[in-house]
Amino acid sequence: MNGGTAAAAPAVRGGASWLALSLLAVLGFWTARLASGAGTRCYLDLVNLAFHEAGHLFLIPFGSTMHYLGGTLGQLAVPVLLAGYFLLRPPTRPLGAAFCAWWLGENFINISVYMRDARDLALPLVGGGDHDWNELFYRFGLLGEDSVRTVADLTHGLGVVVMLAGLVWIACFALPGHLREALREAVSRRAPALLRLIEPSEN
Repeated sequence: MNGGTAAAAPAVRGGASWLALSLLAVLGFWTARLASGAGTRCYLDLVNLAFHEAGHLFLIPFGSTMHYLGGTLGQLAVPVLLAGYFLLRPPTRPLGAAFCAWWLGENFINISVYMRDARDLALPLVGGGDHDWNELFYRFGLLGEDSVRTVADLTHGLGVVVMLAGLVWIACFALPGHLREALREAVSRRAPALLRLIEPSEN
């Protein structure tokens, strides 16, 4: 029984590496495209939109400002909550959490596009309603051209940093077996609490 379990472990790890390599290639392409400004949209934005609208609905009882902010909070909360689920609920799936980290960064890029449109109001809106960030910037006294640009640029920069962090995390799973084992041993010695970030657990 023990021999069968030991033999199965390398196969599982190898399979995870190929999945990580595939994710790294696809997400690396989208990171370069979104970070450089060559593109402002990703296919995930269709998913983000659903959680954005849900966020508005959930925060209606908390006043108009939170209602407007709810869309942004909703699309940020989902990848954070999923990452927590993958890391904390056995069996853990740290590669899934790493993808969610990248997805969180991509959401910041999407939000920065919305912010940047706060003065031009050129983006099509679901249901043709109010522009969240036009209203929020106005309420916070930040609707001036320079203020909008600065906040949007900072949000875009944060998104790039978080996406890159997600890629580095995913890359840990794409390493060849001996390098992954060396990484695991190094983390186990120096920061064992972080081992759950790179090592799946059944418990």
